[in-house]
Amino acid sequence: MKRVLVAGLVHETHTFLAESTGLARFAELVWLHGQEMLDHCRDDLSPMGGAIEVADACQWQLYPSRYGGAMPSGTVEDEVLATWWGEVERDLDAALRAGLDGVLLILHGAMVCRSFADAEGEVLRRVRAKVGPDIPIAADLDLHANFSEEMALLGTIFTGYRENPHTDARQAGVRAAQLLERVMQSGEKAQVVCVKPGALYAPSGTGTAAEPMLSFEAKARALEEQHPQLLEVCVLPGFAYADIECAGFTVVATTVGDKEQARQLLAPLAAEALERVQEGNPLDPPVEEALEKALQYKEGPIGLIEPSDNIGGGTPGDGTGILAAFLRYEVDNAAVIINDPEAATACHSAGVGDRLVLEMGGKVDRLHGSTLSLEVQVENLTDGRFDLENPNSHLASLVGRHVDMGRSAVVRHKGIIILLTTLKTPPMDLGQLRSQGIVPEDLYMVGIKAAVSHKAAYDPILKASFYVDTPGLGSSDVRRFEFRHLQRPIAPLD
Repeated sequence: MKRVLVAGLVHETHTFLAESTGLARFAELVWLHGQEMLDHCRDDLSPMGGAIEVADACQWQLYPSRYGGAMPSGTVEDEVLATWWGEVERDLDAALRAGLDGVLLILHGAMVCRSFADAEGEVLRRVRAKVGPDIPIAADLDLHANFSEEMALLGTIFTGYRENPHTDARQAGVRAAQLLERVMQSGEKAQVVCVKPGALYAPSGTGTAAEPMLSFEAKARALEEQHPQLLEVCVLPGFAYADIECAGFTVVATTVGDKEQARQLLAPLAAEALERVQEGNPLDPPVEEALEKALQYKEGPIGLIEPSDNIGGGTPGDGTGILAAFLRYEVDNAAVIINDPEAATACHSAGVGDRLVLEMGGKVDRLHGSTLSLEVQVENLTDGRFDLENPNSHLASLVGRHVDMGRSAVVRHKGIIILLTTLKTPPMDLGQLRSQGIVPEDLYMVGIKAAVSHKAAYDPILKASFYVDTPGLGSSDVRRFEFRHLQRPIAPLD
């Protein structure tokens, strides 16, 4: 029976946001320890759930430590890492006294703390210093991980999501645990290599059902098949909104063979990522231009996709760009979601059927559109909780099955339906609308604050979709951002 400590810390950090992310944000989503974590995650569809399934099948003696995760947002406060590590270090000490065989970590790969730009590298440094050079450390990563050389030196095994939207997050956790079982049982020496081509991909260019990621993933699978010593090849286009040295595209391999040979095998794929960098950075047209084309359709639903306020990329979700455009063009039977705790609370203080004037959106900063003052009628009030309609939803990678948007309200202004939430929630599952009494299939238009993560949910029902450029820090044009720490040169900036 192998003894394995499991823990996790998951956050995608947008360093250009003024807000910071403290412990309260993690407590809103996932902050579990010990048996509570096992009970919560066992049989769910998160990466941790997949890892626990393998652990049970392999009859590991598990040492469950702290598992934390928060919605993408601004730079993480140091107290989060300090609190997490305090518990993990204590649990590691206990496991080491019992005879620890391995460590399994559920990570993201693009977390930035106030004092640690490469937060996952710092996590791995602390764990490696505690367990020594010989105990294998396996970790699963989001496809948007900003992978560093330090991570490669300190980790033993890395697996990554292969789908964007992330419908395969659980499978990445399964593979991480399976590969850890393999090296613990066989005694093979697994090592990690990475190649960084010097390319920055915007989130809207990282969908795996489209080029160039479709080809990159196919070539990664071919490398694994043709070279069995490569246990896993991860294609990580990275997270562009992190101004840190290691941000950008990385190809990573876990190998039980020669490291230099593995590096040579990865080189052509990395070179192609650089050659195709323009495909990875599609630019969005102005919302007015896209809306005029959308209005030519007589039937819906028509999706207006808004990467500039991509909640899954960390933005506040209170952008008003699409709502303002719907108002200007007097669109009828349209819906938008605005994260605005103040407005949601005001509706709950009123009641269903009441009319009131609400100040909505544009409150977190002045970068995501102006606050709009509208007279609305309250149509529905809920606690904001819902279960995923699609158990493989992108959201499952974070929450498992159950989602909490906080107290929510549905209001109407003329022909526009507005869902107001207390906790920002990315549009990754149609249950978000349906649970609030909004039937997405019956809409003419819907504003979607996403870049790619919405596609599994919305593409099957949309008659057409249009990407739009609105105010916000999720812009697909990475040249708008003032990078100060990113390793240069890097395309398409240079």
